[in-house]
Amino acid sequence: MARSECKRCQSLLNEGDYFCGNCGAPTKLGLKYLESSERISLTLNQLERSFQTGYISKEKYEEQKAKYSEELSKLNADIIARRPVAPQGTETLNAPQPAEMPTFSDAKSAVIYADPPQLRLHNAGGYIIATIIIVAASLWATWGLVGEGFETVWLDQWYLLIFSLVGPAIYLFWMWRADKFEREPIYYVLLILGWGVFATLISFIGNSIFDMVGLGAAWLGAPIVEESAKAIGVYWIAKKAEFNNSMDGMVYGFASGMGFAWAENFFYIVLMYDGDILFSLLRIFVFGLGHGLYTAYTGWSLGRAKVKNGFVKPGDMKLGLAMAMIAHGLYNSDIMEVNSLETLALWVILTLGTFTIILYALVRRSWAEEKKWLYDAGYAPKATSPN
Repeated sequence: MARSECKRCQSLLNEGDYFCGNCGAPTKLGLKYLESSERISLTLNQLERSFQTGYISKEKYEEQKAKYSEELSKLNADIIARRPVAPQGTETLNAPQPAEMPTFSDAKSAVIYADPPQLRLHNAGGYIIATIIIVAASLWATWGLVGEGFETVWLDQWYLLIFSLVGPAIYLFWMWRADKFEREPIYYVLLILGWGVFATLISFIGNSIFDMVGLGAAWLGAPIVEESAKAIGVYWIAKKAEFNNSMDGMVYGFASGMGFAWAENFFYIVLMYDGDILFSLLRIFVFGLGHGLYTAYTGWSLGRAKVKNGFVKPGDMKLGLAMAMIAHGLYNSDIMEVNSLETLALWVILTLGTFTIILYALVRRSWAEEKKWLYDAGYAPKATSPN
């Protein structure tokens, strides 16, 4: 049977070796042992944080700590027993130690490592009820502005209202899952989704005013009014302790945009498409995506500012809001003028494809930051758990 070589010193290894007998470097089997030891160490780190923040009782903490400490001691003893004594002066790998929390400025640490206050179950339920009320009141008021007798069209055609949510719900779930180290509470995300629906009411009024003063062009008035309206809810949530960084900002910004897209999808399907299945599907699964992308840029900008300063102010939105308005304006600049399905498809792929790539790049950058802060090693803020 062929024998493999040590990656460090090229000495021949025997099958079943955990460490090189010459230099002490770990083999593939040895690395599995070391990784297991590191995982247990990180579990102990998280257990300590959970106890310090009051998420588990002292009895549960001591029980779990004893269990994992014993397991870690046995594993490290086995590693030491299997590791040969390397020649003097040869570098060897030590068993991994628990990662230490990086140190930053007080303002920065207070944000990126801030555990949000404990939320009671009835409070979380209150946010969900508030979301339902906001959505219902917004739809009633917005359709009331369309014309007399339209106030309850969203109730009469509830099946189309639910259908209009399918695409936004799928995309929002993906965005929420993308926040992989410390996901935002569902009740906050739903609340900002509801705000996005309310933003359609603000935009309906604002766009009408812009039309009256001659600034109602699709590439000018709509981006300014709609992106500003969607951003208000994101700015409000950015002041909460749950909002830690740019990844959180993109989640909430995307949620606001998807709420807006939901209401707009329903509006187009009922009033514009006259039963056209193709354009209804395109609206739900393609055209509406842009609203989430644009407002995610605004949330990203607020997240950057909160990490840097420890708080947010209205001026912190200017970079992301400018990006959102420019992207929205570019998309609208041709979408209203296309005269064929082929031209429409090309324009949508070019614009929304580019905007999606930009958002993905910002998400990856946020992942890299969170890894630098050791979020993946158990130092991410503890997600609020209602009880």
